[in-house]
Amino acid sequence: MLMPYFGQWPEWIDLFVESCKWNPGVRWRFYTDCREPANKADNVTYVRLSFADYKAWVRARLGVAFDPPAPYKLCDLRPCLAYVHERDVAGFPFFGYGDVDVIYGNIRRFYTDDVLARANVLSTHPERLAGHFAVLRNTRALRHAFERIPNYRALLEQPQHVSMDESHFTAVFAPPAANPSGLRRVVDYFDPCRRGLLFVERYSTVLSPRGWHDGTMNYPQKWYWQRGRLTNERDGDREFLYLHFMRWQSDRWMSNPPAPGEGAWQGLERVVHLTWQRAAAQGFCISPEGFTEISPAAAQT
Repeated sequence: MLMPYFGQWPEWIDLFVESCKWNPGVRWRFYTDCREPANKADNVTYVRLSFADYKAWVRARLGVAFDPPAPYKLCDLRPCLAYVHERDVAGFPFFGYGDVDVIYGNIRRFYTDDVLARANVLSTHPERLAGHFAVLRNTRALRHAFERIPNYRALLEQPQHVSMDESHFTAVFAPPAANPSGLRRVVDYFDPCRRGLLFVERYSTVLSPRGWHDGTMNYPQKWYWQRGRLTNERDGDREFLYLHFMRWQSDRWMSNPPAPGEGAWQGLERVVHLTWQRAAAQGFCISPEGFTEISPAAAQT
């Protein structure tokens, strides 16, 4: 998992790392100007460099005038990351990227050996490649797939974010229609970017306009992480791949009209209400109130 990140860690970074720690078959590598978090994990490593130096590295690798004023533009770089960091992904069967406003469950419970044997591109939404968690097979064709984005150089050189990681990159893979024609199936079979697509809705983003798995907008309000298992108050023992809580932690993507709870963390003095050591030992709850201890009743269930 290739993770360029510059600025200041979010308040929950130690809990993010804890959720990574329980996925020993996955490795995360951060390129960052932030100091290493207090919580250490063998599968989370850090390359310290400045934002300016990182942009210079990207310019040298891609030959584009990449000089955005703010790190948020790095989302557009995601389709290129495996090429930019080709040496770092060498030897790994897959590479990926994602956000830090997530808490992971048991990734390999969903992406099993059998699934990975059949899949080349994995997304947690059915219609697009999700920027908050995407996994691709480490082949030359997929490391270079970004080159099939029309005008990708011009898109990278624009200072503002243009959603290159989702809308533009998704078009490269073009998830197949429900009933593709025979010709389309043949073309897709021989296209290395259109074989082995696993685009499945994982119901990872709370308050997403797409709705919950029961067809309503009645999203769970309390999620529980314990020893690598991610569950919630409504779905019993059902585990989830990860929780993406961007609509609680920010009002940047506020829907119209706003759904109850959107931007709930904006008015909180603190978001994390327990130490990471206690969270690691006993688990934690994620809700519109932030990160809190799990109640005894919830812990028993």
